[in-house]
Amino acid sequence: MEGIFDVIVEYPIIRKMEADTVKMEIAQLKDLSDCNVVIYFLGKDDITKLGVWEQRGFLEKLYRQKEKLCAEQEITTGFIDFQGNLVKVIVCGLGETASFSANILRKAAGNAVRYIDNTINNRVAVVAPMVSNNETLGAMVEGLILGAYKFTECKSEKTAKNRLEYIFTVKVNDGEKIIAEATLLAENICWVRDLVNRPANIVNPSVMADAAQKIAKDLNIECEILGKKELVKKGMGAILAVGQGSIHEPKLITLKYSGAGAGSPYTAYVGKGITFDSGGISLKPAADMGEMKDDMTGAAVVLGAIKTIAELKLPVNIMAVASCAENMPSGSAIRPGDVVVSASGKTIEIVNTDAEGRMVLADAVWYACQQGAAKVIDIATLTGACIIALGNVTASIVGNDDMLCSDIIAAGKKAGESYWQLPSLPELKERLKGDTGDLLNCAGRPGDAITGGLFIGEFITNNIPWAHLDIGGTATMQKTDGFWIKGATGMGVATLVALARENK
Repeated sequence: MEGIFDVIVEYPIIRKMEADTVKMEIAQLKDLSDCNVVIYFLGKDDITKLGVWEQRGFLEKLYRQKEKLCAEQEITTGFIDFQGNLVKVIVCGLGETASFSANILRKAAGNAVRYIDNTINNRVAVVAPMVSNNETLGAMVEGLILGAYKFTECKSEKTAKNRLEYIFTVKVNDGEKIIAEATLLAENICWVRDLVNRPANIVNPSVMADAAQKIAKDLNIECEILGKKELVKKGMGAILAVGQGSIHEPKLITLKYSGAGAGSPYTAYVGKGITFDSGGISLKPAADMGEMKDDMTGAAVVLGAIKTIAELKLPVNIMAVASCAENMPSGSAIRPGDVVVSASGKTIEIVNTDAEGRMVLADAVWYACQQGAAKVIDIATLTGACIIALGNVTASIVGNDDMLCSDIIAAGKKAGESYWQLPSLPELKERLKGDTGDLLNCAGRPGDAITGGLFIGEFITNNIPWAHLDIGGTATMQKTDGFWIKGATGMGVATLVALARENK
């Protein structure tokens, strides 16, 4: 197969790929003489489409020996002796042509890249007959970068980094542009993964504010940081209550990107940023409490999303609001039974101090509405109930606008991220009514993935379209699979960017 481009696109250091420099090239190849690795992404009908240089004969022989060679997510490795040089072969199955999707390729690329020896310099030929458009090329590039991610900055032993070059033999218009944009998105998802994977003794609300300020400075976008003094002035009692037990004061962070210009409406991306969640006085069990460093994933995601959107210069107006606090037990911490006054004026009766994420989001979504948001999407590691309902692959949606929820689901499908809308039942909303205060911060375990979202919705003003994304089960993975690596996934960034691309 011949490519229609003969262009080399070189990018700066991508530390996540354990390489000093990563090159991605769309070019013609006559043979494998310049490569030490070749990756084949093959559907069941693809071997017959290959040419001589692509080792069609070798692959046909291999297929006769292994019928599952091209089955979906099947990986076969070996070596070819090419003119006296050993070339590593990685064959990744994509399954039936009729069921093929960009996300199948994204997953296969994520799996394939981990079979490359990163202790040496590599020049990798990539053969993918099914890559024929922008979506599939972008998905393949994203998978190769995301699947190679490693978080090693807390390790004392540093590994050597080597050169990695990819040569794509594909026919796609504007291929270099697609590679550049997919690389940018994947790098920013890795940036989010780094932020989430760092321990809570490194990441606190002030560190989140510093990260936001750096984005604003680098990209020349608006930035506002509200500390304790400013939060008190604005009456933001919900976020202040959550953070009052910690030595680290809460921060409400707002970034604004105005790609559509003055006068155009803003969409607000609002993220929960609990940099460590002990549960507060309603203390969590000791087992696995260390995982609660990831409770700021929503805030990291909205920062990563606006960073990507600004770098891509998309013609949209986006507001990212990160509501950050640390939930700790102490003599100054809030107690079950306390009543706090939110920025909206509504009072919140504390039933469980471990239902703190919805409280920091209550002030944050209200603030986004006050700043003129025409739509609000909040994202949070909110409930364990979401995990029970949907597992560790799909995030839940609760909202007041079915069209917005549908747009999010469609954007997620394109981005390789799965969502499911839960019903906003009035019977469950009724359970949020308090006896002492206006609202209970927790209505109990039954239906908590819904009631937690509906609580946040109580602070949306003027019926502004709103959706709540609960990534409680998908923010962190317990094992590596496809382009998701054990640890932080960065789920949500690609969906929010895809929404912005569609201007939805």
